[in-house]
Formats: sequence, C-alpha cells, structure tokens
Amino acid sequence: MRYYNLILFLAFLTSCIPYKKISIEYYDKPSINLNPNSRNITILTNFHLRDTSSKLGKLDWYLDSVSSVEATMALSDLLERSPVFENNSFNSQSIIRTDTNKVILPLKWSILDSICQKEESSLVISLEYLKVRPTFETYPVWRTDYKEYYGFLDVTLYAYWRIYDVSSRKIALGKLFTDTLSWEQYDWIEVTPGNQLPGVFEACAYAGAYTGEKFSEQLAPLWKQGERVVFVPFGNALMDKAYSFAVKGQWIEAASIWQKLSSSSNQKLAAQASFNMALASEMNGKFELAITWLNEAKKKHPSISHINSYMKLLKERVENNK
Repeated sequence: MRYYNLILFLAFLTSCIPYKKISIEYYDKPSINLNPNSRNITILTNFHLRDTSSKLGKLDWYLDSVSSVEATMALSDLLERSPVFENNSFNSQSIIRTDTNKVILPLKWSILDSICQKEESSLVISLEYLKVRPTFETYPVWRTDYKEYYGFLDVTLYAYWRIYDVSSRKIALGKLFTDTLSWEQYDWIEVTPGNQLPGVFEACAYAGAYTGEKFSEQLAPLWKQGERVVFVPFGNALMDKAYSFAVKGQWIEAASIWQKLSSSSNQKLAAQASFNMALASEMNGKFELAITWLNEAKKKHPSISHINSYMKLLKERVENNK
C-alpha cells in the first residue's frame, strides 16, 4: 500500500511540472556564404608534379597525394550532407600541375572552363595545394625503478583552398589552413608508428580528412541535435494543443496559440506563452525576436524558470549567425 501511494505521489508531482523537454534540429549560418549560381559544384584536387626519382621523393609524393584525396573526399561528403547545399550536386575532378612556382598561382580560366564543361558547373572549390610533414620520435623514460618508452607522431599540414566562380571570372575565396595533429603513447616496449601509434600513411590520410572537415565547417554547417524547454501547464487544453503542434515541427501553428495566450490576464500563463514564443521565433531563425519574447516573459513573471539559461543560448546563436 505504501509503495502504491508513492507511485501516486510521484505521478502527481510529475504532472505538476509546468514544462516538457522537446528535441529539435537546427544549424547556424556558415561563416562563408557562397550562394552558388549553378546547381552543380566541382570539387577539384590539385596534384603537384615533383621529382620522384629517390625513395624519399616518392614517399613525399605519395603522402601528399593521399592526404589531398582524403581532404577533397571529406569536403565533398560534408557539403552533400549540409542543409545549406541540399539543392546542389557535387562532382570530383583532379589535375596534375607542373608549375614549380613557390607562390601558389591561381589556375587559368581556360583550364577551369574545360573542367566545368564536363559537369556543367560554374563553381569550383579547389584544393590548390596540400603539404604534410610527419615527424616521429621515441626514447626511453626512466622511472624510479623501471624503464618505459615514450613515442610521438606529429603531422604538420599546410593547405590552401580557392573557390572560383567561373561564370563571373572571379576568385570568390582564397583560404590558407595550417595545423599540427599529434599522437603520443607510453609503453613497456619501444613505441613505433603502426603499432602503438597510427601508421604514417594512416596519420597523413587522417590529417587530410581533417583539413577538408575544418574547411567544410566554414562553408556548410551540418544539422545539430538539441533540446529545448516548452511550457505545458497541467490542465490547459490550448497549451496542450500548441505543444502537439510543436513536437511535429509545426511552429507557426503553435505560435498562433502562444501569441494569443501571451496576452492572458493570468500573468504566469502569459509569461509561459511568451517563453514558448521565444522558442518558436528561434525555430524560424528570428533570434533577436526570440530575445525580445524572452524579456517579455521575464517582465510578466520574473520568477519563471529557465529564462537565464535560454537567454545565454540565444545570445550564442545570435553571435554564430551574424
């Protein structure tokens, strides 16, 4: 009997909580806005011809080539998955450059014309150059009464991207990316690549994919999963109806109810509806309006919960979408 009463008490307590959690999907605007004027976009890999007569020269060529392919593959995959480019299609091309200039010169428009003609594209995202430099070292480390080994593998990468708008004969972007990726390990035996550490080819391939991933973040953000609070006070049929719209992603229908209730003479209910209007505004990409609604909720009922945490989140989204 005591256990049954506890169940009833918990059910009653849960029903008195005036809000529910709702799962959402969203994305922020890219920091680089392309606005392509053609449906097809070409991703171009540039291989730079060099002396491969020595083993070291051949290895250097292979590592850079593997990294370059991984970079453009990662970029293409992430762009295709982004909602920003949901109406675009991507194709991959590659060329071998024979120029030996120390400066990475732009490609000639005649070359770009021939590349674009194959796929009827007018925008080319080109990995102009990518250089990886792996560094490995291992040595013993003496502890108080035993010896172990420490080893590390670093891959320094240098990449340069260009975006060509072939139809307008303009270079839309030139972007340099540099970084160093590191792996390290301790072991009782000597630490070497391919054993305790990634293999050199594997590490360089990963570095290339990482380059493509970081560049894609600036062009094409992916969908993010999130969670938000929605006020659904117990026993209010209109708030229940609005919530049923919200969970289906029908934010305009939900907002039409919340906006009416935001003028209720019941200040607590009006504050809760105003809070929900902030969420509806966020879901429609109107972040400044969302902040206005949140301030309205706080003015109507200062003690309403979740105001401060949601305000912080909205201000972050405003910054991310400037």
